[in-house]
Amino acid sequence: MKITCFIIDEDLKSIDTLKKHIHDIVFLELVGFQTKAEEGIAQVKMIMPDFVFLGIDVPAFEGVDFPGLIAHITKIVYISMFTEYAFEAFKHNAVDYLLKPVSKLKFMQCIAKIIYALPQPSAVPQKLQSTNASYIYLKELATSRLFKIELDDIFYIESNNNNVTFNLDREAHVVQVPLKKIISQLPPDLFLRIHKSFIVNHTKIIHIDGNMVVLKNKTVLLLGSTYKESFYDHIKTNIVKTGRDKQF
Repeated sequence: MKITCFIIDEDLKSIDTLKKHIHDIVFLELVGFQTKAEEGIAQVKMIMPDFVFLGIDVPAFEGVDFPGLIAHITKIVYISMFTEYAFEAFKHNAVDYLLKPVSKLKFMQCIAKIIYALPQPSAVPQKLQSTNASYIYLKELATSRLFKIELDDIFYIESNNNNVTFNLDREAHVVQVPLKKIISQLPPDLFLRIHKSFIVNHTKIIHIDGNMVVLKNKTVLLLGSTYKESFYDHIKTNIVKTGRDKQF
């Protein structure tokens, strides 16, 4: 998942600082920048980024409501050398107001506000079904922080109403999304639905005892009767059978 941003500022030094900060955050994508306000607004209308860093010290802003031209399209973070513009900025529903030079700490705090202000993203990227996908970004419900999680690190996924918990070996992350949306976008060769409340990473299974599925970290999950047949259909090609084996 990417959060896209655009910079409009006549100050090239400020643009360079923001570009460095953006580069350091893996889920941010700079889709363009412009030193001229009118050209920048035109590009924003065409690209429609998630948010814009808008330098209100640009002379062309005088007498022209540039923020009003894009406020319906994107979120706005104002950047300025002066504190006196702050009141006007927040009157225009600014997400944040940053003073130049923008420090890394203030930038990170700003991005946290951006994440909170943006519409709740899908917990699983739409391209997750790609055979090359090896990770996922999750927006955690409690903190609104984005976490990058390797798919191989997930032991199992548990549903509780509309909240879903991604359980790793020693940590867990809760997101707000239906389980059925998760299972439809996970690689089917890696994750199996074994219960109405559980999806398991089959590489983490250590043994199966009746209707109990035991994972490598000693977690025991219930194999639901509804999913038992499809579960064994998936694993039966790898079962070494003996003469006393029963048909599943």
